[in-house]
Amino acid sequence: MNPKAKKALRAATAVVAVGAAAVLLINKKAAQTQYTDTTYAMSTVITQAVYGKNAEKAMAQVNAALREYEDRLSLFSNTSEIAKINTGAGTPVAVSDETYALLSRALELSAQSDHAFDLTIAPLTLLWGVTGENPKVPPQGEIDALLPLVDDAAVKLDPINKTVQLAPGQGLDLGGIAKGNACTAAQKIYNEQGITSAVLNIGGNVYVKGTKPDGSLYRVGFRDPNGDESSYIASLAMKDQVLAVSGGYERYFVENGKKYCHIISGQTGWPVESDIVSIGIVTPDGTLADFLSTTLYVWGEQKSLAWAAAQDDVQILLLDNKGTLYATKGLEGSLELTEEAQKSYTIQYI
Repeated sequence: MNPKAKKALRAATAVVAVGAAAVLLINKKAAQTQYTDTTYAMSTVITQAVYGKNAEKAMAQVNAALREYEDRLSLFSNTSEIAKINTGAGTPVAVSDETYALLSRALELSAQSDHAFDLTIAPLTLLWGVTGENPKVPPQGEIDALLPLVDDAAVKLDPINKTVQLAPGQGLDLGGIAKGNACTAAQKIYNEQGITSAVLNIGGNVYVKGTKPDGSLYRVGFRDPNGDESSYIASLAMKDQVLAVSGGYERYFVENGKKYCHIISGQTGWPVESDIVSIGIVTPDGTLADFLSTTLYVWGEQKSLAWAAAQDDVQILLLDNKGTLYATKGLEGSLELTEEAQKSYTIQYI
């Protein structure tokens, strides 16, 4: 190679090196920049904090996916697939593959709940209207008339034609599982966009992907039932997991001085009066976490603690009405009470 050609090659190599360094610098900056978004969907506030060069694109896709979830799964939309199933009760109703898969999984989980989790609770949900504009305590006779309709075993699924059939008068309500399942949909989008660090909060269901850009773990707050949405009694370190929380302190109404929460028992037809103040489930599976938080809240403290003590792959936080925060041993070293909460609460590992 002649000297002139060598000089040209060295110059070209230098340009390539500078260009590569610039790209690396841009990528590094994008990876360390936090992008945030707040929107409203699925009847709740949704926040995202995402890192990466495709962060804004990923957040937009997540928001679109969650709005699609609401359009497809809402009990209160006349055009949703759930509404079509409910109004078509007594006949097979064709649904999308996504809705069929969720209903199939939800019914499998429901069968393990000892009737604490009921997808067919919709007639009672609508009767009480706890989350609506005009909640009320209905007459016992109206409750009794609807109780026989709460029977998940009566739901018929056809895996060949992807149809769902309810018994006449029945109705589905996916409010106890849809938000957790939506976390799984968000996880898929983050993966597709190359996002390795993110936090998504769907009305108290929190999904944490990866770690912070500096490699440290995210810490997620466990809310103080006696405070506002920004107050918490403890925090825990999380990575690639979902925290789903259930309690009767957030969505409720008061009539004649008595509080009625939004979680309704399919056994009694009345809002649940649990001795659990708040319960959180930590697991990589958002659908499972959402299901378990509702189920254990309905089970109550004694049964839930016995169940939790036998688990290895699911972590539980259970706050009782005496100020004790029970936690599975897998959270030891990760869970911390706030300084203020230490005056009123204690942690006990199981």
